[in-house]
Amino acid sequence: MKKNGAPCLVEALDLPVVESAGGLVCNDRNHILLMFKRGKWDMPKGRIEEQTTKEASALREVGEETGLNIKKLEIQAKIVSTWHTTRHSNVRYLKKTHWYLMHYNGKDDDLEPQVEEGIIECRWIHLSDLPEYRELLRPRINYVIDFWHENMAYVPKP
Repeated sequence: MKKNGAPCLVEALDLPVVESAGGLVCNDRNHILLMFKRGKWDMPKGRIEEQTTKEASALREVGEETGLNIKKLEIQAKIVSTWHTTRHSNVRYLKKTHWYLMHYNGKDDDLEPQVEEGIIECRWIHLSDLPEYRELLRPRINYVIDFWHENMAYVPKP
């Protein structure tokens, strides 16, 4: 596939592609959820399993990685997709992550990090505190948060 005469990303890198889905989760107090994993602040995400929708995978992964009750999570919109390279069993992959805006209608202390996945802390933060986290946010997470903040955060809910 070529776009404007240039090879697309997948062809140019010639790597197998895996897809995942995750969420930017907001609560009733307009805080967003971050989790600390492998020395960086991140957001919950994981592989899309066969026979499962992107949305269902995103909800499942948010619940598994943070301990939030998925019955109290609601997808409000698709935000963006990001791409990055990753390694698993010495094989490099190109990973596409579909990000969804989610609302959590539950208690802030419902958090339980999935330690076996290397997640050591989950934390609700207010946007005014976000600058303190920027240095340790993965670039793709900065991008997702910025896209949401600039384009979707202040759109009135129907």
